[in-house]
Amino acid sequence: MDRKKLPIGISDYKRMISEDYYYVDKTDFIRQIVEDGSLITLLPRPRRFGKTLNLSTLRYFFEKTEGNVFRPLFKGKSIERWKDFDKYQGKYPVIMITLKDCKADTFEGVLELLAFELQSEFIRHKYLLDSPQIEKAYISVFEAIRESRATETQMQNSLGMLSTMLTDYWGMPPLVLLDEYDTPIHVAFDKGYYDRMIGFMRNFMSTVFKDNTDIFRGVITGILRVSKESIFSGLNNIDVDTILETPMCTSFGFTQEETDRILDDYSLGSYKEEVKEWYNGYLFGGETVYNPWSVLSYINKGGVLAPYWVNTGSDVLLRHLLADGPAQIRDGVEALIQGDPVRSVINDKLAFPDLLAKPVNIWSFMLFSGYLKAYDPILTPEDLTEYTLQVPNREVKTVFRTIIQSWIDGGPVKNDRLERMLQALDENNMPIFQRLLNDFVVNTLSYYDTSGRDPEKVYQAFLLGMLVSTGAYEISSNRESGLGRYDILMRPRNIQKRGIIMELKLYDPMFDKSVDDVLDSALQQIEDKQYAATLHAAGVTDILQMAITFDGKRVWIKTRI
Repeated sequence: MDRKKLPIGISDYKRMISEDYYYVDKTDFIRQIVEDGSLITLLPRPRRFGKTLNLSTLRYFFEKTEGNVFRPLFKGKSIERWKDFDKYQGKYPVIMITLKDCKADTFEGVLELLAFELQSEFIRHKYLLDSPQIEKAYISVFEAIRESRATETQMQNSLGMLSTMLTDYWGMPPLVLLDEYDTPIHVAFDKGYYDRMIGFMRNFMSTVFKDNTDIFRGVITGILRVSKESIFSGLNNIDVDTILETPMCTSFGFTQEETDRILDDYSLGSYKEEVKEWYNGYLFGGETVYNPWSVLSYINKGGVLAPYWVNTGSDVLLRHLLADGPAQIRDGVEALIQGDPVRSVINDKLAFPDLLAKPVNIWSFMLFSGYLKAYDPILTPEDLTEYTLQVPNREVKTVFRTIIQSWIDGGPVKNDRLERMLQALDENNMPIFQRLLNDFVVNTLSYYDTSGRDPEKVYQAFLLGMLVSTGAYEISSNRESGLGRYDILMRPRNIQKRGIIMELKLYDPMFDKSVDDVLDSALQQIEDKQYAATLHAAGVTDILQMAITFDGKRVWIKTRI
């Protein structure tokens, strides 16, 4: 049987159906938009989860054309069974603008790219210029936008003007679709023209979405809800359905049933568990969904498991937040990598300049950007909702591992020295291991805040970040073993090799007798608490006990076999 082409990078519904690409039917999204009842709906979702395709689907369903030429695109689709199909299909004019490619180093560069987007949409509606119903004052502005020579003010008012012209022409208000509205804002924050971009976007959006009677529905997509800057001020009729809400929760991403079907259709049904481990785990409104981009890419590459989604966008902001944010964020990331959850209140109204102000904002950014999943909501005494957060799958876990590795590789100390340090550890060459670890601490630990109340945690997270790059061991931390919890345990994948238990202690010259005394205390703790029990249970007989003691940025090591 001939298999359909996979829609890698295809986000136009008409092209997908007309050219017979494989399509996972999400057309019930149309019904949900209508029956939701909100005049304006904001749908924040992570990148590559089908936002543009879903808006394109809305466009072709609702758009009024001569002869209703788009109706055949929905033949046999789930929306065709909707009782109100004929009432809405092909009955409204549509404005659709996507800002997903409006990224530039300067504010003027973004305006130039936006001008091209507006030009394309205005050309689509050039028939308006020939209508006697159109207000003459609009014609010169329309021509300026169509010829890509509009002023900033004219661009800000463009969608409001176009919606009025369409209402006058068709006798009914348009559906207005704005895709990836926050892309220019995200880029502006990174490039240093954030305030100008916020001011422009506030006016650009308010002219069409605020108090505009010439609109049937408005649907906006993006990644975050940018709220504090009042982009949405005055939009009292807006409904925000984030990934934490139930409405439309399965309209973005693939459900388990949809993923199983497509894997079977491409003869990869026997690999469902592997695909689940890599690409499943996202929770949208409590429903588990797969990353559609990664699933399609996996099939397209013949069943090769790889981090496809994480390589489709920049993680510069995430790296900045993890490196420069509060120390407890790095502690949390260390726990997440080890498979342990963290708890945090979630803020769904984020302002980019305030991301570093509170750990809550960083966790929220990571959740809404697709790097975490949230579940088990509990109302706090302050009437805030706190969630359990975890890394959704193996693919996303590679992001955090790569970032931690980059902190090490990006510092003054080169990667070959890291390899030498790990080799010294493997060979039980403690003088070399201690010297190279000291070098890393002196030159690289500036990425971490060691002045907090729990510096042991900081050193532990730092050391874990380096050890995670060794493939010969399975690294774990803060797990129960014997009569307590060890700091770091390295279980060799080959049980004939040596296992390692590390206990970290802070040396305080005001209270501790000597460095050796603290080192001996750490080794004794390993013995007394029977931390080696986990290694013994795994069949490892050669075990190295290691005490690591630190003071500021000096490190001492003592071992016992």
